[in-house]
Amino acid sequence: MTPRLGAIVLLLAAFATVGLLVGTTFNGFTFLILLIVVLTVVVARGLARRIDSVPWALPTLLALGAALAVVSVLTGFLNGFSDEPYGTPAYASLGWALYSHPVAFYYVQYGKTYFENSYDVYLPLLAFVQLPGVDYRWVSLIAWAGMIYLVRNKPIALAGLAVPWIPLLAANGQNDYVPLFALTLALTVPLGRWRWPAEAFALALKQLANVVVVLYHLARREYLRAVAAVAITFLILAPFLYLDAGGVYCHVLLGDPGTTCVHQPWTFFVFKRNYWLYPTWIFVVFYHPLRDRARAWLRRLGVDRSWTRAAPAPTPGAARPP
Repeated sequence: MTPRLGAIVLLLAAFATVGLLVGTTFNGFTFLILLIVVLTVVVARGLARRIDSVPWALPTLLALGAALAVVSVLTGFLNGFSDEPYGTPAYASLGWALYSHPVAFYYVQYGKTYFENSYDVYLPLLAFVQLPGVDYRWVSLIAWAGMIYLVRNKPIALAGLAVPWIPLLAANGQNDYVPLFALTLALTVPLGRWRWPAEAFALALKQLANVVVVLYHLARREYLRAVAAVAITFLILAPFLYLDAGGVYCHVLLGDPGTTCVHQPWTFFVFKRNYWLYPTWIFVVFYHPLRDRARAWLRRLGVDRSWTRAAPAPTPGAARPP
């Protein structure tokens, strides 16, 4: 297969994720999100390898993905996947009563209007990162564009985050893009002394981002930094624990948006499509270190693969190649 034909096939695979994303909205097909993640990593790696031989492929993917997202916001095409663009900014009206009182709002999902009365289940800062008077979908899309800018010199990350299902979910106003932008800023950009403020910002938004930060430090054997991340999270929640410890426990720790104070079943999290943005982000942003660790792990297990085997040592006395 020629490089150009391979790039075209990869672009088609990238846009197939849009159809698969729509498929996840049907009962019994939420598992398709796993195929979407696999395709994303394959496309990212494939286009990054062809960045010199087919230089137009990656910009084409980025431009078409961005165009689809903007059209989605402006026209409502492939929009309405979530209640988050309605609920997330509404929680800001609660102020210090963030976990003590619910917010009532109407939202449109899959073409139907619903009413919801729910408590905030996120960390405190997320509701306040918004542009007053601006649809929250644009906030998510701007955060996605910010991620793209920050990884502009990392071809695999750039290609992976440009696969169309990702900007399309941003256009749907999923509130994960502000935390993902914060993670990209804190963990991939050399900020020097400003890294800790950036990391603290990431730790104040959504719980999955905190999990990523802690895992990042543990993977790098930065155990004190991992403990510090947990401590910073506690300090962020401390004022709300003082005001309403029960509310923090029920809504932030258990994730219950209602009054029953019951945690969600594990099946709720397994195929929830926006939650898979975080593993996808990890796979494409840290592709090379993850690949290297996987190869080293396979070598230790004695797996016989040409791409993990080191070159055999020469036989004593044998002629060496020039």
